[in-house]
Amino acid sequence: MRRPPLVSMRLHGAGHHGRIVAATVEAAAADLGLTTPQAAQLATAAGAVARAVHLRGFADPADAALHVTVGRHGHRVVVHVDDTGLPFDWRDAEDLDGAVLQRAVTDGWVDEIHHRWRGRDGNRTVLARHLDPGRDLRLDPPATTSEPPEPADQPSIADLDDVADTRLATPDDADGICRLTWRTYEATYQHDEYYQPDRLAAMLADGTQVSFVTPTTDGEIIGHSAILVTEPDAVVVEAGRAMVDPRYRGHHLMSRPSELRKTWFAEHGILALAGAAVTAHTRSQRDAPVCSVLLGFLPPIEFAGIDGTASTVREAVVGGFIPMAPIPPQEVVLPERDAEVVRGIYADVHLDRTERPPADPASGTLSQLDVSVRADLGHAVVTAHAIGVDLPDELARRVDAIRAADIAVTYLDLPMDDPAVSWAADRAAEAGWIFAGVLPLEHHGVDVVRYQHLGDLAVDPDAIHLRADQARALLAYVLAQRGATP
Repeated sequence: MRRPPLVSMRLHGAGHHGRIVAATVEAAAADLGLTTPQAAQLATAAGAVARAVHLRGFADPADAALHVTVGRHGHRVVVHVDDTGLPFDWRDAEDLDGAVLQRAVTDGWVDEIHHRWRGRDGNRTVLARHLDPGRDLRLDPPATTSEPPEPADQPSIADLDDVADTRLATPDDADGICRLTWRTYEATYQHDEYYQPDRLAAMLADGTQVSFVTPTTDGEIIGHSAILVTEPDAVVVEAGRAMVDPRYRGHHLMSRPSELRKTWFAEHGILALAGAAVTAHTRSQRDAPVCSVLLGFLPPIEFAGIDGTASTVREAVVGGFIPMAPIPPQEVVLPERDAEVVRGIYADVHLDRTERPPADPASGTLSQLDVSVRADLGHAVVTAHAIGVDLPDELARRVDAIRAADIAVTYLDLPMDDPAVSWAADRAAEAGWIFAGVLPLEHHGVDVVRYQHLGDLAVDPDAIHLRADQARALLAYVLAQRGATP
C-alpha cells in the first residue's frame, strides 16, 4: 500500500517559487529520513526545477502554477513537480538551472530524474533520492551456507525433499532474499537494494515490488523472482530479478512460481509480463521469443559459480513479452527501414497487428519528449509522445546532455501509432541510433519501437550468450547496424 505524500502544496503567480520549494523539500525530506546533506541536495535540485518552470514554462510568470508533493515510496524520498506550462528541457545548457540538475545526476544528489510531458495535464518532473540503505551485505557478507545436495540424474525439483512451496514474499523475507543475492552474485549484482534488507523490505511493504520466493523447509530462501510495479493501473508489468541458489541450480526452481504469478496477474488485471534477461549466461532466459536486444543496459556483473560470466564491458540484456491474457488487436505504423524484423517479432510473439501507412510530420509540428535517467544503472530512456520536425535537434540536445552527465547509454522509444515513426527512425539512424526492438503496449497500451545510442561504448559480441536461434538472429541484426554506425 503506497503512502500518501507528507507534503502537497500549490504555488500560483509570481514569487520566489524556487526558494519556497527548496525550503519545503529540505524540511520534508529530512523528516522522511534523509540526512541533512542529502535533504539539502535534493532540495537544491527541486528548487532548480521550480525556477525553470516558473520562468520558462509560462509566457508571463504571473500565470505560473505548480503542484509539488514530497513523499516516501519504498525506500526513496520522491518529489513530484507538476505544472501546466509549456514543455521545457531542464537539460538544455541554455535553460535556467540546467547545470544544477546535470550536476545533481553527476554528483549523486539524486538517484533518479524523470521528466514527462502529459499533454493537457502539463509537465511532471520526478526527483528521487534513496534513503540510507541500512545494513549492506557487501560490507558484511553472510556466513557460508551448507553444502549443496547431490545433483539429480534427471534434474527435477521433485528430487529435493527439503524444498517448500513457492509463496508471495513479505517484508520479513527481505533479509533472506539479500542473502540469496550474495550467494548468487557475491558483490556484483547491479541492483543495490538486493544487498540492503531495510530498503528491499520497504519496497515489498508498499507494493512497488512483488516477490515470489521458494524456501527450504527450514525457511532459507533459495529461489526468487519479482514483479516491478511502476504504475498502480499498469497492464504490463516488468518481471525479473530471478535468481537461484547455486547449490540448487539444475532443479527447475524458476518454473515453480508460474501458477502463482498467473493468479496474481488475473487478480490485478495484468495483460502481459515484460522483462529483461541478462546475456552473461542463458539460465535466466526463457524459451519464449525475445522482442529486443539492449546493448550496454547494465553495468558489468559476474555470477558466482558460473564460469565465463566475468566481463569488463557493460551487460547486454534481451527483452521479452509474455501475454498473460488476450492481447487486443492494434493498428501500427512500422519503421520502413526495420519493417521486416518488426514483422518477424510480431509473428514470433503472436500479436495481431494491422499496418497503417507512414507519413512525414506536418510542417511546424513540435516534438514532445520525456527523459528518464537511471543513474544507478547508467542508462537513460527518451520517450517521444509526439514526433515533430524538430526531432533531430531535440534528440541531439538530449543525448549531449545525457552523455555530459556520464550516462553510458540512451534508448529512444517511438510510439507506433504516430504516422511519423518511420521518418523519425530514419532521422535517428542518420544520427547514429541503431535498432533495439519492439516493446508491446509500452506507451499507455500502445506499442513502441526502441532504438539505442551507444556512442563509443565497447560491445563484446563474444560476451553475449543467447539461448534461442530467434534471439541470435535479432542480435546479429542489431550488431550489423552497430558495425554500420558512423
